[in-house]
Amino acid sequence: MYNKNDKKRLYWLIDQYLSSEIDETEFCDEFYYSYNLEINEESLNKFEQECFLELSKVADRFSQYNEDHVLDSYAFATVKELRGKILETKNKLMINMQID
Repeated sequence: MYNKNDKKRLYWLIDQYLSSEIDETEFCDEFYYSYNLEINEESLNKFEQECFLELSKVADRFSQYNEDHVLDSYAFATVKELRGKILETKNKLMINMQID
């Protein structure tokens, strides 16, 4: 595990979620604590900043409650949307690492 202010923690959280070690709620909570509250944006390169910002936009809107989605389907992200954005982010970051 990494400190909450270490960008490696963001990569680790993605891997933890994709390997089913943590669920959506835990991912979103931990991602928020690290990305939104602890990480110094200057520790991320420009590409990472863009990728993690886009992931944050979905993770911040995630709700596990069906009632929320019935209330306003555009305001809340579903499990499918969150998982898709996590996979997309992981793929983008991996491709970028191979290019660098």
